[in-house]
Amino acid sequence: MRVFLALDLPAAIRSQLVLQQFLLPVKRKQPPENFHITLVFLGEAQPAQLEELDLALSRLQLAPLTLRIAGLGLFGKVKAHNLHALVTPAPELTALQEKLVRLARAAGFAPEARRFVPHVTLAYLSPGQFNQTELEAAVVRDAGFQTDSFEVSELSLYRSHLRADGAQHDLLERYPFSAKGRALKL
Repeated sequence: MRVFLALDLPAAIRSQLVLQQFLLPVKRKQPPENFHITLVFLGEAQPAQLEELDLALSRLQLAPLTLRIAGLGLFGKVKAHNLHALVTPAPELTALQEKLVRLARAAGFAPEARRFVPHVTLAYLSPGQFNQTELEAAVVRDAGFQTDSFEVSELSLYRSHLRADGAQHDLLERYPFSAKGRALKL
C-alpha cells in the first residue's frame, strides 16, 4: 500500500481554500477532504515497516505548531502540473519534516530526497485542460491570498489509492504530538 505522513487542516482553513480554489481557472480541483500538508511521502509500505513507524510515531513529544497558508504556486518547470497554496515557512515545521524523514528511514522506508516545499494541493493539472498563461496570471493576481493562522497538534498517516478520477486518501492513524493528546484520544 502507498502511504504518506501529513498534517490535516481545520474546517475553517479548508473553507478558505475552497473559496480561493473557486477563483482559479482549472478543471480538476481537489476536493476539500483531500486538503492536507504532506510531510513525507513514504511510498509502498510493508507491514513490518508500518509497525516500526507506528511505534516511533506513538512516542513523539512535540509542541503544537502554528501555521498559516499564504500565496499560491505551481509545480512544473515547462508545463505546470500542480497548483497549490503555500504554507508560510516555519522552522519548527521544517524540523518536524526532517525528524519524520529520519524516523521513516529508521523504519526501513526510502523517502524521496526532494526539497521540502510545504503546500496544499488545490488542483492537479493535465495538458490541454487549462491555459498556462491564464493560470500564471491568476497565481500572480492572487499572490496576496492568505488564510487565518491555525494550530496543528497531531500528525496523520494516510493510505493513497490512485484512481482514474484522482487519488483517494484513507486515514490509517492519527498521532497526537503529546502524551496529553494521546490520553484524550482514548
